[in-house]
Amino acid sequence: MKDSKMGLKNTRKRPYPVFAKKSIKVKRKKEHRQERPTGFDRGLQPSKILGASDISGKLMFLMKWHGCDQPDVVPAAVANVRCPQLVIKFYVERLSWYSDQTDEGIGDSESDQSSEGSGDSESE
Repeated sequence: MKDSKMGLKNTRKRPYPVFAKKSIKVKRKKEHRQERPTGFDRGLQPSKILGASDISGKLMFLMKWHGCDQPDVVPAAVANVRCPQLVIKFYVERLSWYSDQTDEGIGDSESDQSSEGSGDSESE
């Protein structure tokens, strides 16, 4: 009664939230992705691992396939079993090796200790 005097319209609850249409579309896209077989399921041979991602707590590889232009996301556990050499190659390409010659900051403690030992014998 007071609402009509204040100029407020009688509001009804919507049968679904405003954002529900969008969430339904997102769910359908996810279902579509899950239904589509990935590279190993299609019988394709992997050619390269393009990248890695931690999707929902699981490590996944983005893999390129021989004879197919579209890459697929594959669980790392599956790739480790099906193509271990490709996984090793992917990790080796991304390793950073340090040596005494390239980085002066790493490994100097050993050379400092040896020079200190020789410096003490010279001062005596």
